[in-house]
Amino acid sequence: MMPTLLRPASRRVRALLALSVGAAALAAACGDRASRGEALPPAEFLFAAGDSTYWVRSGGDGMRVRSAPILLTEVDGRLFEIFLSDDGAEYPDASFASARLWSRELQHRDSTLLFGDSTVMHELAVWRRAHPRDAEIDPADEEMPDDPRTVVSDEIEIIDVHGPYITIEHLLNVDIDGGPPHRHGGRRMVLDVRSGATASLEVLVGADEARRVTVAARASLTQLLDSIRTAGAAGDERASVASDALDSFRFDSASFGVTDIGRDPAVAFMVPGHGTDGEALALYLPPITVNVPVWWKSVRATLPEWTTDSARVTWNRANYEIAARPSADGDALALVLIGGAVGKAHEWPIATVAAPAYQLIPLDTPPIDSAARAALSRAFDISTSLDGLIQRASWPHRPSIAHATVRLRATSFSRVK
Repeated sequence: MMPTLLRPASRRVRALLALSVGAAALAAACGDRASRGEALPPAEFLFAAGDSTYWVRSGGDGMRVRSAPILLTEVDGRLFEIFLSDDGAEYPDASFASARLWSRELQHRDSTLLFGDSTVMHELAVWRRAHPRDAEIDPADEEMPDDPRTVVSDEIEIIDVHGPYITIEHLLNVDIDGGPPHRHGGRRMVLDVRSGATASLEVLVGADEARRVTVAARASLTQLLDSIRTAGAAGDERASVASDALDSFRFDSASFGVTDIGRDPAVAFMVPGHGTDGEALALYLPPITVNVPVWWKSVRATLPEWTTDSARVTWNRANYEIAARPSADGDALALVLIGGAVGKAHEWPIATVAAPAYQLIPLDTPPIDSAARAALSRAFDISTSLDGLIQRASWPHRPSIAHATVRLRATSFSRVK
């Protein structure tokens, strides 16, 4: 069953969709003629960057580029869309907001619930029974209260997706006026986009590797806690504040996510804790590389590959290459298609998009069939209409340059909001 309230899924460190950058680049591409007459190499792929996915097709009749704020992943030749739905209610002195995570194979109408926490909706039902005379507020028609005394909410942040597995961070906050003690907490988890099943370390990397990674993560946490205590004793103000909460951190072998370093798989643990005021805190341990599991082999080809000087990132295909170069401030990517014989390669600009670059999903090897193409087109239509913007562009030819950035989350001590 399809949820009624949908919003495009955000990823990792994404900010809001850089609409002005993308639209300007696509408009420029539409109006620019080729300075040479070289034929564009046949290519078709999905490119995920910033907060959008770009559907690029090129060939003898030129290049077409379309963008949408949509998150897609490929599993065994099937495309899945990942999206979020919202539910809840607002009252003059109470706020309830809950998120759910869904997936849908593009050629099927039904969606699969990947994750949803029932806490918010349960507390809403309890609150309604206790306050039968309170009228619900319509956020579209009325001004929202600034500081309701009861706030129950949960958030789902999509950290990354790698083929069949998606990493999320779930945050829960329960503050009920006159009710039980406040609850604030967060954790990471990896879910199978096909079923919603929680993927354990053993499922992802095998039992032996899971044991090795868990031991290494525990040792990393011990070292990090010792470093914070030492820094606090030496007068570091931030570490001193953190030291007061160190005893609250408890290692949870199930609170982790999948990431990638140099196109190789890695596991990154989030260690939950609490501040002296009960607020949720988190320690993010450095990623630990793991032996490449079988399922990663198809994922690897979709990931960006950096040159040794970090000046360019590329995806190499059999008959063409996609490249991107970062802007001076690292906030934008100039994406190009490269084709031609060795020593005579030519570049054609695709678009300038928001950074960072995430993945490239080829649609030409094997070629996408008509049913899959129609389903993909419908998904783009729905996503752009929900977001209120449709971006399309097509142009004949022309050459240029490109860019991209990857931001790795370093070891950090964070306050979970």
